[in-house]
Amino acid sequence: MKRCFAFLTTVCLAGCGTGPGDFDRVFYFFDMSAALRDSTAERIRIYNCAVSGSFELSNPLPSSGTVSFNVLINRSLTEHRGSHAEFTSADTSISDAALEYTGLGEDTLQFTFGAGSYVVTPAPGGHPAGNPTEYSAEWPCGPDFPLAQDSTLNAYGYDSGLVIPGLWRIQEILPFE
Repeated sequence: MKRCFAFLTTVCLAGCGTGPGDFDRVFYFFDMSAALRDSTAERIRIYNCAVSGSFELSNPLPSSGTVSFNVLINRSLTEHRGSHAEFTSADTSISDAALEYTGLGEDTLQFTFGAGSYVVTPAPGGHPAGNPTEYSAEWPCGPDFPLAQDSTLNAYGYDSGLVIPGLWRIQEILPFE
């Protein structure tokens, strides 16, 4: 039986401005995360892949544009057999990732993200209920996502052909005064 789930956890604080309540920069956290649980009677495997980073834009916000920023890309495999557990991961950082976006500050955001040879245009996203500072939508992590062919992950049983259901999220990092 296969079960799928996606998870996100982030806590960020930032501030930059010229005076109380007057901020000349707006900071964002970018995240694409996917996880898949594959269980049999003998073992439980959890496949993960993620990319995350943060960027800043001038205020007032341009509703469309392109921004370059650093990202961390990760794939991992956790396997449990009885009381034994193994965790294997591969990660890399890319300093010239690019996000070309349209609709920031509006009801719907769409973008194309590129990191190295990986380029994706996921489904447009909107604001989750009750959170006007965040955009999110579904995103599948597929075989074209970086590190799918990592030799260490594959040696431990990572299935590089999996398409793992996940979410993308762009969240404003609210300033503090």
